[in-house]
Amino acid sequence: MTAHVFVDESTRRDRYLLCAATVEAANLDEVRRLLRGLCLPGQRRWHFKHESRPRQRQILDAIVRSDAVRGLIYEGYGKELPVRRECLAALVFADRRARRLVIESRETMDHFDRSCIAQTLRKSSESLSYAHLRPHEEPALWLPDALAWTYGAGGDWRRRVQPIIELTRNVGVIA
Repeated sequence: MTAHVFVDESTRRDRYLLCAATVEAANLDEVRRLLRGLCLPGQRRWHFKHESRPRQRQILDAIVRSDAVRGLIYEGYGKELPVRRECLAALVFADRRARRLVIESRETMDHFDRSCIAQTLRKSSESLSYAHLRPHEEPALWLPDALAWTYGAGGDWRRRVQPIIELTRNVGVIA
């Protein structure tokens, strides 16, 4: 079985989180329908941090209940770019079933990710398709947005998302 991996980030003070949501290819259409179904009338997409607390709980509960999504969390401390590079390099081979990596575009910074991924792939004999997309182009990018926010918030939010978090990895302090 192959999987698709969707990636977004969150920053909390001096802590940087890179979150990946993995979805098996066979479940991808079902997950996209679920995510689109969580849009309110007139919404093109939802962005987790901009939703009300009741809506956030509704969205997160639906994701966790779907049993089709798994989360991978990479965190580190330090300047954003070096920490992102370390997290992204670790993420590239985190799920050996992954055949496609989709990263939320940061437009002017996408070249940084492409360079990091290419460098990481050169060190192995593995191949991986990857692309940068905007959230309105790929609803599955809404997943890591929600997972990163809830994990980063801690407390009850982290407890709610914990059942689908398969991996947490702290890359440490990166200078």
